[in-house]
Order: sequence, then structure tokens, then C-alpha cells
Amino acid sequence: MEYDSVGNLAQVRALAIDTFGSESVAESWLNQYHDLLGAAPIVVAESSSGLVEIQKILSAISYGGVA
Repeated sequence: MEYDSVGNLAQVRALAIDTFGSESVAESWLNQYHDLLGAAPIVVAESSSGLVEIQKILSAISYGGVA
């Protein structure tokens, strides 16, 4: 199975917008260095394993976790 980085980046953006309720806040979060990821989430999302980590973090934020 081929990894679809463009489709997955769109998915990450949509999930971030849902999580933060604002496109501008989501874009800011996606482009800012994140300590747990060691890079900006948008960069990490380019790999399939990075995408999974970002989904976990956004889920934790959505449900009251700290990330």
C-alpha cells in the first residue's frame, strides 16, 4: 500500500481544525515546533508513523488530555 502524504496532510489539517475549532489556530499548531514530536506536526505528518502520532495527540487534546 502506498502512503498518500497529500491526502493524509489534508486529513491532519481537517482533524486539527475540528480539534481547535479554528483554521488559524489549527494552522498555527501544525506549523509550530512540538516537543513530543521533535518537529512541527505538519513535518512529522509526512510519514505514516508520524501521522499516527499526530492523531493520538489531537485526540488527547480533544478529550482533555495534555499534549
